[in-house]
Amino acid sequence: MAHEITRTDTVGIVASTGWHGLGKVIEDNLSAYEALETLGLNWSVLESETLTATFSGDLTPVDCSNERKALLRSDTRAILGVVGKQYHPLQNTTLASLADGLAEGEGAPRVDSAGSLAGGRKVFIGLRGESTIIGGDEAYTYLVLANSHDGSGALRIHPSTTRVVCANTFAGSEADSHLGFSWRHTSGLALKRDEILSTLAQWRNRIAVAKTQADEMAAASVNAERVRDIFVAVYEQQTGQRIDLAPRTFVEEKRTSRALAALAHMGKTFDIERQGGCKPSVWLAANAATNWIQHVSGRLDASDRTASCVVGLKAEQTARAMSCAAAFI
Repeated sequence: MAHEITRTDTVGIVASTGWHGLGKVIEDNLSAYEALETLGLNWSVLESETLTATFSGDLTPVDCSNERKALLRSDTRAILGVVGKQYHPLQNTTLASLADGLAEGEGAPRVDSAGSLAGGRKVFIGLRGESTIIGGDEAYTYLVLANSHDGSGALRIHPSTTRVVCANTFAGSEADSHLGFSWRHTSGLALKRDEILSTLAQWRNRIAVAKTQADEMAAASVNAERVRDIFVAVYEQQTGQRIDLAPRTFVEEKRTSRALAALAHMGKTFDIERQGGCKPSVWLAANAATNWIQHVSGRLDASDRTASCVVGLKAEQTARAMSCAAAFI
């Protein structure tokens, strides 16, 4: 996967460089619009009026303007994507307006991070709510507004929580893995402010559901055999491969070696937290497994991995792993 943070991207997070040191520190209590200005993300998406194509050996241009249009960044004039005529971009400033609407009122979430990825093709704003106790751990609740400017996806608003103890992202249940609030880029998207703002109440409901599940997992004690079974189940679910303890070929030996290394990482994480005073439970085992998913598995580099944990594949993998572990209650 290509590096998500390019030289034309910026990522900012409150009180920390974050993103494995690739981000910038931004002040606390900024509005989303102020965060965009601070990070230089207040550029616009321009729509081309014409679009032509040429082919090798044929210099006659073909007019595609009736079917397609190009989207460009106003500051760099870089092409973000080519989309259909019915596609309507949602500007960064409109995304900020939605975030600021969600952040209004006492006890409401506040801006925690913002940034662009892949040269501006993806833009996100993260809101952080108040701390809470989930599964016996202190955690912060987050609401992430993620938008694309290349036609690859809808506007998505999804909830997650992050454990303070090890910074694992907890997506809740598998039903939340696709993190269900999304709006297509149609002509009325910018006018759906009230509908989108109602997401806040639904977000709080989902946090309550996730907390109930986590509390049940935290109350379920485990022994060493049960922990191993959870690790094996999560690993086999994530990879789609059964762990073969009697490999016969070189390929099988490599596959078994990777599996045992993954289980060892999960076990080490579990032991460290248990020795730190955490109760051995399904919840602790699940978080040891998701620590491996978010910080070790796959071939992503630092910035891609962090992005994926927030709005990508690893967020979905985490939710599936949590549901897999919950079956052991």
